[in-house]
Amino acid sequence: MSEPTKTSWRIAGEEFGSCNCAWGCPCQFNALPTHGRCEAFLGCLVSDGYFGNTRLDGIRFARLYWWPGAIYEGNRVRRTIVDEQATKEQREALIALDSGQHGGPYWEIFAADCPNLMEAVFAPITLNVDREKRLATIQIPGYKLDYRLAASSTVYPIESTSLID
Repeated sequence: MSEPTKTSWRIAGEEFGSCNCAWGCPCQFNALPTHGRCEAFLGCLVSDGYFGNTRLDGIRFARLYWWPGAIYEGNRVRRTIVDEQATKEQREALIALDSGQHGGPYWEIFAADCPNLMEAVFAPITLNVDREKRLATIQIPGYKLDYRLAASSTVYPIESTSLID
């Protein structure tokens, strides 16, 4: 059986996230989640990127996760929300990346650890990031998500590229 064809891609931009656990994320240290389960989200703003011939610059997306126990136990549920302003091609590109079949640890690890993938949703996303002030906000109507990270939280620059170039 042959390997599926991988598409060359690159994403650079800002990412921030949070979970329902105590500060420090116990799962990162092989401890159990603070509340017995983990609920997390990541917000991303792509400043420069592509998937094959499709440009991803300016795309916003969020990823929602739920684990019945610790992250390292797997069996997670995930959903990707793509900004409704994304074109059809950009939406298809992010869904393809989310499959984990095009390489990159960010996508492959979550795909392997999340056997329960919910259908992607397209919704308005307001996402603003100011890394110097360590401030990020995200709003997604319909998801009761109006989130603001403070100076004690983490805003990461991201850069991820497929390994097939």
